[in-house]
Amino acid sequence: MSNVQDASVTGASSRTPQRILLVDDDELELELMADRLKSLGFETHTVSDGSAALELLKTQSFPVVITDWQMPRMDGIRLTENLRNQGDSDTYIIMLTVLDDHSSHERGYFAGVDDYLSKRAPDAKIVAGIRAGFRAVEMRQALHAVRQQQGAGLVSDVASGVLADRMRAELKRAARYGRNLSILAMELQSQSGEPVAADTMAQAVSVVSDSIRIDIDFATRYRGHDGKQRIAVVLPETNGVAAAGVGVRLSATLAARLLTPLESFMARVGCASFTPEQETGSSQPISTNIEALLREAEAGARIAPTTVPTQRRTEVL
Repeated sequence: MSNVQDASVTGASSRTPQRILLVDDDELELELMADRLKSLGFETHTVSDGSAALELLKTQSFPVVITDWQMPRMDGIRLTENLRNQGDSDTYIIMLTVLDDHSSHERGYFAGVDDYLSKRAPDAKIVAGIRAGFRAVEMRQALHAVRQQQGAGLVSDVASGVLADRMRAELKRAARYGRNLSILAMELQSQSGEPVAADTMAQAVSVVSDSIRIDIDFATRYRGHDGKQRIAVVLPETNGVAAAGVGVRLSATLAARLLTPLESFMARVGCASFTPEQETGSSQPISTNIEALLREAEAGARIAPTTVPTQRRTEVL
């Protein structure tokens, strides 16, 4: 079997079939899954490992990538990490699994996997998962276009963009594994009362990112419903008390690092937390939880002390 194969199909629908890249080193599994996707009406291209997938993605666009986990040369996790590190935040990545391994799922979410599907899942579940992926990609691309038109390509909206994607994944993980999750909303203010310049906000995000846990915590700019730009800091596996301490430390760090002979800055910091007891089921959509957490953090924002408390941060798992 060649390294790259096409299994295109034009179903009963008049619209162009949606493109999927399927990645699996097992020829039989690859062929079986490609046949299933073909029968379900999807245009499916196949490759046998992550390296081949990366090469193909350099010249062709696939909104949804479905990949096996364990493969030679480059496995599904490394493929995901490579795509995300290259700045590809639009592609929806589904990891194929055989067992419901929670620890593996956790690692995948950190790498940038969007969802998981069992190889033995019924057709209805596979179709639902893939269609959800296409809808997510369309939304991401539309929002990117809007932000570019508004000249705000570096600012994430409250309910969309990089921040919402990360919070959505972390909320799913917190609910699934019974973990705490906190978020800080930081509003930067100048002592002179002048508006904070865009380059200063970008520098502030860089300072915050350098001051939090690598590959665990996450920081980005976003624009709230009130139009104000803030910094959101997502803190997985952290309860409210520990998060408040992080907020104090980050505020002090920003005040010191952004200080210039002509201007000084302070940060209003608010904190909100998600606990394992909170529901993220169908009765309360995840998007609602994202909005609620950010609004709660913004509402509780206050000027943080400029000195760091003496107690050490305690991680709560």
